[in-house]
Amino acid sequence: MVAHTEVGALLTDARTEAKQTQKQLADRLAVHQSRVSRLEAGEGDPAFEDYAAYLDALGTERALYLKKILGVHWQHLPCPSLKHPDLTILIEAEEALERLDTFRQGDSVPQVLAGQADLLFRRLLEFGEFLLSLDHRIVYVGEIGVGKTTAACRQAGLVTDPANPSDLRTMMLDTGGGRTTLCDVFVQAGDRFSLNVDPLADEEVYRLVAELCRSIQEKRDGDTTSGSLADFKPAEEVERAIRNMARLPRPARRKGGANPAADPAAELGATCSSFDDFKAEVASRLALWRRTRRSVEFEGGDQIAGRQWLRDTFTAINNGRHADFSLPGKITITVPFSLIVDTSFNITIVDTRGVDGSAIRPDIVGHLKNKRAVTVLCSKWGSAPDPSLQDVLKHIAETEVDPALFSRVAVLVLARAGDALSMRHDSGESAGDVSDGYEIKTEQVTDALQRIGLLGVESTAYDAASDSPTDLTRFLIGKVRALRAAQAAAAKATIAAVDQMLVNVEEAQALATLGAINNELKIFAERHKLLKDRSKPIQTRLLSAVRDRHPRTVWAATRRAGSFWNFDVYQHIGDGAAADAKRRCEPAVSGLREIIENHLADPSFESAHSFLGQLLDDVSAWEADFVKAARHHAVAIFKPALSNASDLWSDCDSKYGLGLNYKDEIASVIEAWFDLQGDLQNEFDRRISRAWRSSVLKPLRTASGTIAQQEAI
Repeated sequence: MVAHTEVGALLTDARTEAKQTQKQLADRLAVHQSRVSRLEAGEGDPAFEDYAAYLDALGTERALYLKKILGVHWQHLPCPSLKHPDLTILIEAEEALERLDTFRQGDSVPQVLAGQADLLFRRLLEFGEFLLSLDHRIVYVGEIGVGKTTAACRQAGLVTDPANPSDLRTMMLDTGGGRTTLCDVFVQAGDRFSLNVDPLADEEVYRLVAELCRSIQEKRDGDTTSGSLADFKPAEEVERAIRNMARLPRPARRKGGANPAADPAAELGATCSSFDDFKAEVASRLALWRRTRRSVEFEGGDQIAGRQWLRDTFTAINNGRHADFSLPGKITITVPFSLIVDTSFNITIVDTRGVDGSAIRPDIVGHLKNKRAVTVLCSKWGSAPDPSLQDVLKHIAETEVDPALFSRVAVLVLARAGDALSMRHDSGESAGDVSDGYEIKTEQVTDALQRIGLLGVESTAYDAASDSPTDLTRFLIGKVRALRAAQAAAAKATIAAVDQMLVNVEEAQALATLGAINNELKIFAERHKLLKDRSKPIQTRLLSAVRDRHPRTVWAATRRAGSFWNFDVYQHIGDGAAADAKRRCEPAVSGLREIIENHLADPSFESAHSFLGQLLDDVSAWEADFVKAARHHAVAIFKPALSNASDLWSDCDSKYGLGLNYKDEIASVIEAWFDLQGDLQNEFDRRISRAWRSSVLKPLRTASGTIAQQEAI
């Protein structure tokens, strides 16, 4: 139900536009002026008839349109705001859903149309639900030190001094030369300045303490010139925070080559009787039992003071210097201003943790798959698109089925002074100005992506120190509008298919055509009951990833039974299953698409073209669901056993630092474990076969008007 206050405001606007007073309108309605005043104030509980009388009396085109939209009965979709930017298409979708529902509930629904009606109803609901929500994310991803946090702050106005936003020292988030952000940071608009912290589990904090203490002890007792000793350390930003929490700050580097200051952590370790005592002492200094606070708000009303407070508080939490907060796993920031001006969308800015080696991480892949998010891949000028970002895009292309995914991705080339003017055209002519240099660079990025088969990824360039963020913001919000426009266009096509279907009910030839198509689909489903055999072992991708990652990253994952923020064994098991599922179903899916496309090109099937167009889109959705099912089943089957294989993980942990080819050793251990899991492999194959039937064959039979009831799904 639309709020009466919202309707009242629109009534006032319509009356003002018509240049009529409340008294004039009241006279037309033959009511007291106070009645008009109450309607416009949203007071009482007015009925539709009250609004209709008001708008009829007003009589303008705008008034009659408002009456029409107020008269819509929302039975299938939630009632949107009357100011919703996609109100028109949502009304059309609601009305089409009602027509479809009436048809489906009828007594004489032709069998050849029953499945089609169900398909169209579901698709319209999905489009409507997507468009109803105005929540979207802009996600910044980039390698350590690339400058993504600074770019995000400048673009979103997250600066302590709005009058001087180009001063890079005034960014509200903690910025520096890289290795600054501890975790993903979500920034959203709200009523006041506040921070909410989801901390790491205490067990993980203590595990990080143990790794830090081990690295300190190894450095103190071993060969300090050995580069391998540093591999025991947690990430630099994590070490800094833990040391600050324990009041054992890293010694400051001295200028002029003077001897470094003493390390208080090393001195503490020297006084402890054993390594376990050292760990316990550092852990005790953290006082995690006192660090239980989860949120904090700014109490004042001064905007400038609030911005500075947020910067100081965030920096303290992010660096382990706030006594009330533990090590954060996620930080959510709320600010009392819009992050994207002049838009009706609710935009959340996400600053991800810097890419350390590989961007194929669960969090980054999750952002890329989010259909409501625009992912901004930040790259250095000289290496754009950065190799790690190319790798994650290729990984996504191999393991996902989402034709629109790359349209939600953008490469942001981060420039510095002089970069743009250093560019040259193919003719050898220098860039005429900064804009020309940016254009040359983005064309190079596009060409580089196309050479490796990554089509549809747009790029732009930005210098946070000198460029206004206006063009960047316009570019990003344009990406959001484009993904919404694609959904709206698909909804309109579905509505057209609904109308065509209802016309076909009355036409015998059209029904005969649909009958022929449905029979062909049934034959296809019967011929493809069995899925193509698995082409690669499920662990292939995982083993490749183990051999590709930094030894310290692999070791950290083994200490956490396979689940580490920068390397998750189970993500790679799932992705391996997904990639194999995509390969296995490709011949059947391609054959089905060819059948549909052939009929779309045949004029004699014109009466079924709308249905066939919807069916073609659905084939991608069915394929995507099957690939998701493969990923889910792989993790669900193998993770419980592998995560509890304590002997395996202990063996992997013990091999680290022994001078072996550690990554190959770990890959061999894991491969041997999988070779012994015949029962799990068989269970996975059984579930994949069922997933093929339920994700692809069942909806195909539904669309064709019949489902083989005897087949258990």
